[in-house]
Amino acid sequence: MSKMKILLLLATVIGLVVMQRELLIPMAKDAAKSDLFLIESKDQGSMITQSNEMTQFAFEHCNVHLREDLDKKTTVTLPEKPLNAWSLGNYEYVVSAEADVSHEGSASKKHKYVCRISYKNGDDTSGAKEFNNWSLDGLSKVDDNQ
Repeated sequence: MSKMKILLLLATVIGLVVMQRELLIPMAKDAAKSDLFLIESKDQGSMITQSNEMTQFAFEHCNVHLREDLDKKTTVTLPEKPLNAWSLGNYEYVVSAEADVSHEGSASKKHKYVCRISYKNGDDTSGAKEFNNWSLDGLSKVDDNQ
């Protein structure tokens, strides 16, 4: 009886491997090649840092999130322009900047921070100034212990 169980287990494992190799992987490759994951957008990504109206709005909204993230004992002076801003495409942006930060009256120190933010309304950029049309995807922390 135990030989039968081992043979059944072995046949099941071989069957699963063959099914994955011959059926599931080709289906996944076909789905990846298709337009299933294609996002149509006027905003094209770039590996080169950019400066345009949307990257400036992204920077300003990142600064709002940064101020909200800090405690009341921390004072921050934010720059007018980011150090770098990249469009990832489909209205997603990464912004890096440098702020002057002081904690409870200590001397101010320069801190670099990075923010990833997305505009939620797609190609309709008429609401880009409004804070509620953006979502924060990530923000590096600014603290006084660095």
